[in-house]
Amino acid sequence: MKKIAVSIHAIENFTKDILKGIEGFDYIHVDFMDGLFVNNECKNIEVFQKVKQTYDVPIIAHLMVINPFDYIEKIINYIDIFLFHFETNNEKNVIIKKVKNYNKKVGLAINPKTDVDEIKPYFNKIDLILVMSVNPGWSGQKFLISSVEKVNRLAHYKSKYYFLIDIDGGINLTNAKLLKNTDIITSSSTILKAKDPNKIIKLLKFSDENE
Repeated sequence: MKKIAVSIHAIENFTKDILKGIEGFDYIHVDFMDGLFVNNECKNIEVFQKVKQTYDVPIIAHLMVINPFDYIEKIINYIDIFLFHFETNNEKNVIIKKVKNYNKKVGLAINPKTDVDEIKPYFNKIDLILVMSVNPGWSGQKFLISSVEKVNRLAHYKSKYYFLIDIDGGINLTNAKLLKNTDIITSSSTILKAKDPNKIIKLLKFSDENE
């Protein structure tokens, strides 16, 4: 059974009841974008505190930003996993150490063009790896099938390094069946735009068992 993360955006007109009536999810995944690392901009920093006050599930902060270090102290008290992109030019070990000093978990997100081998030096330092199965920045993009192989390659290292594998982007009930080696499925549109989001969450959780 998979864990499910419902993905929301740190938009200016954010309302706390965005997930009202939705049940069964395991994480809330908050997309925060500075408009520089990606073209889109969603950088309402207050969203993290509002979500923390409203929902009693772990919060994953997905920072699609040029300088993740700038945001650690601003959001660390309201999140459980600080997730930043490998593709930033920052000193990744410094960011990881800083987050760990707050007794929080830390993860690396990798874009579709980033190879698994590039992040091997960080396997023993991180708690989660997010495979982007679309190019980051926008919801509703088509799932990249090459992401399945990337997930499967990461799975070979799990018994030694114990990180979780997450995947985000274009996930639906069909391609979710291919993701046997993921621990977490992150979804926005498939869940939030569904007529019955709770049913979709259940189907995603058991997606690779119902073939």
